[in-house]
Amino acid sequence: MLAMSEPVSSLERRKHPRAQLKLPARIRWPGPLGMRLETTRTVDASRDGMLFHRNERCDRMARVWVAFPFDPAAGTAAQPETPARIVRVERGAGGGYWVALRFESTARTAKPPSDQERRGSERIPFALPIFVRLAGTPWPEEFMTQDISQHGTRFETSHIYALGDKVLAKIPWGEWSKTGEVAGRVVRVQAIEDARGPAPLANMEIGKSAMIASVAVEWSRAGKS
Repeated sequence: MLAMSEPVSSLERRKHPRAQLKLPARIRWPGPLGMRLETTRTVDASRDGMLFHRNERCDRMARVWVAFPFDPAAGTAAQPETPARIVRVERGAGGGYWVALRFESTARTAKPPSDQERRGSERIPFALPIFVRLAGTPWPEEFMTQDISQHGTRFETSHIYALGDKVLAKIPWGEWSKTGEVAGRVVRVQAIEDARGPAPLANMEIGKSAMIASVAVEWSRAGKS
């Protein structure tokens, strides 16, 4: 039985019924020092979202990524992750917070004109951790991909990139994990609309929203750094 009853929202937005399923889930939270992983169990879940309980408060509309159901036995192997957004945070009667999130499809940008299209292969929507650093800088930052192909990738970031920036990227998944760092060039930067609006990066905390952008990178012909 649940330790406390599920809060009732004054405005019900669910499109699909939720079932009381207690399944393991892993939440990936963005923060000022990189991503933080949190393992939890669902209280209920549906096709478009889930409810879980946590001790710490988080920001409504915060961007997260969810591995659900999560298999702890898989160890360090990458598991599929789904982009999601926190849509409800309510204090529980017995302590902690009820947190409801809504799954989101991978964001898509408008298709560029044919004379600007650089893709040599179809990109597959896939959320994976990616470690990116500007060429000439020592420390990579962890982001999440939006899609990926043999010739490039798109990822979400709160870091400022410019067209033409040369970057080195590493994806710790599948065959990519054996490749090491791959050299690339930024070919497109597009702002992603955030329902909360931008937040100063200096004040960014775990679970807080910030201005984010979709950055498209084309791998160099050389392949490796």
